[in-house]
Amino acid sequence: MASPLPSPAGPPVPYWPSVVVKPDTLRGVQTYYVNLILDIIFGAFALTVGIASILLTTSSPRAAIAAAAVIGSAACGLVIVFVINFIVALMSVIRMHHGASEYGPDHARNAGLGVIFKWIGTTLSTLAAILVVYLLIGGTSILLGAGAVQSTVFVPLLVTIFWTAGVGSKAQMYRFMVRSLQPPETRRWADIASFLIPALGIIGIAAVGYVTVRVLDVAANPSSVTSEEAARLFSLLIGGVFLPPGLALIGYVIFLSVYAKTRQRLDAGLAQLYRAVPAPSAWAWPGLAYAPSNPPPPAPPSTVPGGNCPSCGVAVPAAAMFCMNCGARVRP
Repeated sequence: MASPLPSPAGPPVPYWPSVVVKPDTLRGVQTYYVNLILDIIFGAFALTVGIASILLTTSSPRAAIAAAAVIGSAACGLVIVFVINFIVALMSVIRMHHGASEYGPDHARNAGLGVIFKWIGTTLSTLAAILVVYLLIGGTSILLGAGAVQSTVFVPLLVTIFWTAGVGSKAQMYRFMVRSLQPPETRRWADIASFLIPALGIIGIAAVGYVTVRVLDVAANPSSVTSEEAARLFSLLIGGVFLPPGLALIGYVIFLSVYAKTRQRLDAGLAQLYRAVPAPSAWAWPGLAYAPSNPPPPAPPSTVPGGNCPSCGVAVPAAAMFCMNCGARVRP
């Protein structure tokens, strides 16, 4: 009859490099890679809203209804991706902040700059999103003549400026977070992407600025514009507002390639460190794993010639001051 296996002497000990060496920076880069994918999806939705809004009044009534449905679906996608992206970005920046000192002072300095640009970009993008909601809910008074036209007409331009500054700050964040970790040949592409994103946003600022000047002319001479042209100007304003985050996806695609290569480089460095660590000698409790299998017997106590207790006659070790049997003093 088979006997059960004996129970281990202690809990199992895992291979310690896989437990100890888990850089937060590597996890942060992996999470930022997911962030870039979400940013690309967000940019695609924003570009869809912008282009569909611009083409809304230039199409047939049936196509206009389809364009309106596309705008509504893309707007819902924008809200969902914005919330998810905010949560994932928060996880990313926390990991990068905790692991700022894992790869030396140069990376710590660049990661600190990346964290600063992260919060600047988040603040500006959130302000832009709030103003977009205001523009969609109450912004129709710009062209319908209700409310203070002179103050409200600048809201789309302000939103475009905030969004351009927000995506520009986010581009600098992506650039500095892996500045000291990325392969040297990818630095040029990271620099190009970090300046391309705000440069493309200026196109949206110019377009919205032109439409804003036109709206001011219409406000000064309301009789010089038809309802169709007023609706077209409003659509151009809405579409131009979404151009900065929409066109930014071109730079995000470049950053996605840079972060993919950076992940491969960090994984290779971590694997090299794992190979340099010796494997454990046994999968048991450390106190038993590293104990000698056959310990030497203890050495007998040494005695000096004539080293007997004067009271009981028992042999006494040379270094003893008292007898171990009766306790009498045997050394001066």
